[in-house]
Amino acid sequence: MRIKRMVCLSVAMLGVTASTAVASASATTLNEAGSSLVYPLVARWSLAYHNVSISTAPGGSGVGQKDIIENAVDIGGSDAPMSASNYAADTHNPIEIPWALTATGVGYNVPGVKTGLRLTPAVIAGIYTGKITRWGAAPIVRLNKRYTKALRRAGKITPVFRSDGSGDSFAFQNFMYHAAPKIWTTVPTTQFPTTVGVGENGNAGVAGEVHQNKGTIGYISAYYLLDLHITTAAVQNAAGNFEFPDPKNIADASLSNSKIPPQGTDFTNANGVPIQWAPKKYKIAYPIATYTYALVNKGTQPYGGLSFPQLQAFLSWAITSGQKLGGPLDFVPLPKSIVNADRALINSL
Repeated sequence: MRIKRMVCLSVAMLGVTASTAVASASATTLNEAGSSLVYPLVARWSLAYHNVSISTAPGGSGVGQKDIIENAVDIGGSDAPMSASNYAADTHNPIEIPWALTATGVGYNVPGVKTGLRLTPAVIAGIYTGKITRWGAAPIVRLNKRYTKALRRAGKITPVFRSDGSGDSFAFQNFMYHAAPKIWTTVPTTQFPTTVGVGENGNAGVAGEVHQNKGTIGYISAYYLLDLHITTAAVQNAAGNFEFPDPKNIADASLSNSKIPPQGTDFTNANGVPIQWAPKKYKIAYPIATYTYALVNKGTQPYGGLSFPQLQAFLSWAITSGQKLGGPLDFVPLPKSIVNADRALINSL
């Protein structure tokens, strides 16, 4: 990744200062749990927002969806929209609000390849289906001739994937499903359907594995790549350009889909607001950009004794003033069209 900046809150520090077990929260606490991608941002919000205390815990998007179905939290964090079956299982009339914008990056640990490794969707899908197993394979070397010697020395590729239910897994699969459909044929879900490589829990787990072990590659949300200084690949987009998960590239991808479908069946069928593999007219779009969603139950009192006005006030702050806090964490401000649509959803609570 070309951006070089300090991240003020490390993963470890966030876990100490901002995360409180949901079960121990008081009646005045707003409880959010789920997505590890959005967790650093919600943790930052918890330190800046003072109208109610906020408990946030990363467990993966699968946990966020499960908790909101069970009405065990006020907000379930998920980087993937609810599946049709999960939506049907939630009897509390859930709504899904895009409240943050970032990207899933591709990090790698290859000695001698310091920056700028180029990867196409076909190569990435080939690695994750076990068709490309060595860094010195011809399709990788052809894209990266200046690194030929280092790639041939690097040996075996170890793909790292999320073992938990993950919105990053959904975004990454959705990218491959549309960009390399002849190679990646599995319909995207929050579960990663492979035994090729090594499974790790959470973004922190995948990032730690790639950071520590040579020969690895993993899909990791942008914040964790920055936090651990993991070398990041430039991924080819639909326009044929190789782009990093930088703010301007994420913002360009967001322009490709600026409408929130009606909640329920339409939202589920559209896979929420997907912005992976933006059309080629978006010349600098990063192809694995993603929204992340706040899942909120509309048809029952908020968990833990909060009022709907308290919940609405926080969500309204998060999609406006709260967006300003995301820059150092590699989150990009929401487009105005999404903010306006979000306001209508929040007002409907």
